[in-house]
Amino acid sequence: MPSRAEQVANIVERRSRYLPEKIATVEKKLQAEASALYNLETQREALLQDNTNNQVLEDLKAIDFGDIQSGINSELIVLSKLRSRFSRNTLNIGVMGLMGQGKSTLLKSLSGLSDREIPAYEGAACTAVRSVVCNQVGSVQVRVILHSEKTFLEEVILPYYRTLKLKPEPCNLNEFALASLPEQAPVGATDEAVYQHLLSDYFQNLEQYRHLIVPGIEPQQKVIPVEEVAEYVRQERNTQGKLITFKHLAVREVNIFCPFENPDVGQIALVDIPGLGDSKLGDETVMLETLGKAVDVVLFITRPDPQRYQWRKVDTDLYDTAARELNNLAGRAFMVINHSQRTDNMHACRALKDSLQMQVVSCEIADCSNSDDANQVFDRILNYLAEHILEIDQEYARQSQERLLKIQQDIDLIIQSARKVFSGTDNNLSRMIDDTYDDLFGTDRDGWWREITIAFQNLRLEFAKRCQLPSHSLESSIERVYQNCKENAGILTADDPENEINQQIQASNPMKAYGDYRDLLRTLLSDRFNNLDEGLKESTDEVKARIAEILITSGKLSIFPNYSADSEFIKAFREFLEQEHSDLRRLLLGFQIIDSFELSYSGLIEPQIYQHLVELSNIQLPNDEPQDVTLKVGPNTNADLIFNALQIDYDRTVARIKAALEELIYQPSIAAYARIEKFIDNIIYHKEAQKDWKKFLRRVRTKVWAQEIGKLEQEQKLQQDWLNSVNKLEEVNRVETIQFLT
Repeated sequence: MPSRAEQVANIVERRSRYLPEKIATVEKKLQAEASALYNLETQREALLQDNTNNQVLEDLKAIDFGDIQSGINSELIVLSKLRSRFSRNTLNIGVMGLMGQGKSTLLKSLSGLSDREIPAYEGAACTAVRSVVCNQVGSVQVRVILHSEKTFLEEVILPYYRTLKLKPEPCNLNEFALASLPEQAPVGATDEAVYQHLLSDYFQNLEQYRHLIVPGIEPQQKVIPVEEVAEYVRQERNTQGKLITFKHLAVREVNIFCPFENPDVGQIALVDIPGLGDSKLGDETVMLETLGKAVDVVLFITRPDPQRYQWRKVDTDLYDTAARELNNLAGRAFMVINHSQRTDNMHACRALKDSLQMQVVSCEIADCSNSDDANQVFDRILNYLAEHILEIDQEYARQSQERLLKIQQDIDLIIQSARKVFSGTDNNLSRMIDDTYDDLFGTDRDGWWREITIAFQNLRLEFAKRCQLPSHSLESSIERVYQNCKENAGILTADDPENEINQQIQASNPMKAYGDYRDLLRTLLSDRFNNLDEGLKESTDEVKARIAEILITSGKLSIFPNYSADSEFIKAFREFLEQEHSDLRRLLLGFQIIDSFELSYSGLIEPQIYQHLVELSNIQLPNDEPQDVTLKVGPNTNADLIFNALQIDYDRTVARIKAALEELIYQPSIAAYARIEKFIDNIIYHKEAQKDWKKFLRRVRTKVWAQEIGKLEQEQKLQQDWLNSVNKLEEVNRVETIQFLT
């Protein structure tokens, strides 16, 4: 027959072999299920607000989500406890009770440790942190787990702030250190003693233990010598009740490894839960976490007063609290009534045992300071663990599995009800959208296509008629430049031109002065007529603006809110086609043609100007006919003669340029008509044009016809989102994903 240690090892191995991994998988699946369920419920609430279809509203209201979410959350907590419990490599016995009842004394008797490792003095809660004492062959080893900044705030400090309703809550240690905590509890604080623990122990002594708190998120393990254990677990106070030891305030847990007194123990650990009954909020938090995850059975200890012995409400409250965190407490709980030789409380012990109403596996009277007494109780607990713990755990896991299957079935009912919503309406809606689009796009006889075709036909006819008319913008530009040439003629309109010319003659000679001034006038005219580019740009911009106006008004293509009906709209439309609809080649070609339409000074006007500007040049090319000479300059030619000659040359050249340009004022209209004709041929009359437009508008129909189609497509999207959510929930709600027991 295997020894008890071998039995314990076998239990640990069977529990940890596969269950933790399976449970972790189920937890993830259950979280995904909760998320999918939440999404569906959120969508249901939104649809109830917005939908006007009575049948849809009835189907939505018929979905009963009940309290499945709370059930899932409860099971996630249970699964977390199971995973933590089954992942341990020890069976753990929790030792708990009110402060000063003999827990630490019992632990010393069972483990062979002394006051050096587990301080225990009557009448005070000396052990201030959770300690786990593990049976292990060899010398005593100690690991201290120090709080991280995150765990210290969340597990120790913030419970005080929330219980006492203190604001603002600190987000880091610096904020806690700089907090303004008054000497007395604030108005509305529920418990003065609780507040004093926060203020006197943790806040005022922060600098005494702060250096031990680890920055960041994760707590840190630290191996310490055995002789230093007491420094980290013991709390001592002076006669005024003020702490005189501080390290324990930064400690989350202490793990002690040592060989137990009983040789046939095996992989067993004793968990010392800090003494309850004072005002430290963290102790109850530690107790609940420990009961849920860190123990397999719990050993309650009480030491009755020899004079006033009866079960108190605080005893039953402690039991009830444990029952909420540890399933089947009646099958996991033992009661030890501590017989104190010093106070001779045996009669009180027997009276308590006889009147015990809390359900436990067994109730024993034992002297916790006596190693023999303590180990006899320990033997019975170990035997019970070896024989029954697997059965108890399996029942706990089975109950959880059954609840999970019930949740899965309830969600299946939700899925069935959810599938009835919009049933049969999706295809009708799709057909309605397609039919509406076809009607809106229309044909040669009606709809969008007819309107846009007529609009561009009218534009084409308008610009065809303009070919017989001069370009108003170019004509106006020519007149403006002509007037500028008359009013600002350089030397000719100077304040004292003869004097300036005379100075030039004296600086050089009459011939050079005359030639230089002709060059200056020629350059001046060249600059002046460069301004005609503005008139040409006005012509091309007008063409693009008229096309943009048709696209926005008749075509309803105001899909670029940042652009008005001008040339920038055409450019934006062309870029939009290139980037997102490059497959619509005929449409793209048409917009490239119109966007690239430009009339330039250098191409249209400059040749006409320079054939006359050359008359002001001083260069005589070979084989050219001799130019008419306004003035034959000699050594004695004076400034007046040169001025008059320059005036004649300048006026003649300006007049000839103006006459030549007036012959061009029809060209912008002709060019505009030609480019419009080419544009319309590509986007209206080409055999692929209508197909390209129909494809394009189908892609942007929600923007073009927001009222007619946008609302229908939005409704269709809501239906599709609903169906996707139902499918997602169905995908994660499979039986095999939530089974962890075979």
